[in-house]
Amino acid sequence: MSSTLERVGPEPGTWYLDPLHSSLIFVARYLSFGRVQGTFGQARGIVQVAEEPAESTVAVTMDAGSINTGVAARDAHLRSSDFLDSDTYPELHFRSVSVVPRRRKQNGFTLNGELTVHGKTNPVSMPAQWVGEAPDLSDPEGIYGHFFSANTQISLSDFGVGDGGPLAWGGRLVGDTIDVVLEVRLQDADPTAFLRRIGHID
Repeated sequence: MSSTLERVGPEPGTWYLDPLHSSLIFVARYLSFGRVQGTFGQARGIVQVAEEPAESTVAVTMDAGSINTGVAARDAHLRSSDFLDSDTYPELHFRSVSVVPRRRKQNGFTLNGELTVHGKTNPVSMPAQWVGEAPDLSDPEGIYGHFFSANTQISLSDFGVGDGGPLAWGGRLVGDTIDVVLEVRLQDADPTAFLRRIGHID
């Protein structure tokens, strides 16, 4: 059976992660029974779309210090050496190694790659899907975007990330399994200059 992906999504060339219209979401068990959702607010990424889509590559970098769960004290704790230790490991990285079609999922594929968190690198596999395309509403004749969804699970222990220690009533402060949900917009123009102009990055 051919591994060729049907031509949908971005045309061949260089595409850039749009961090203002992308959500890099994680969901963790907290205090054994609750669930906490957060995001990484600062990320940059480049996708090289090949003529043969299965040969495309993805590289994304997230700033560990930009973690945001909506509670400042909790975010500071997550940045500390108890968890991400963002002073020592300021970035998280993802690099793809293969793109494999999912025949039973329309516009679907599996993105296999290597994720580096807390200085440790492990393989990850993400079912993903091309959702659709649309121009920028502020300039329909200008920047063009494509939308993708993906998800996976990772284990904190695989990356040497702490779990906050034991609780008096059993369990750990943070569960080992983390759900990752990505809602991503790729665009055909490098956003760096614009992000600096609006103060999103230095």
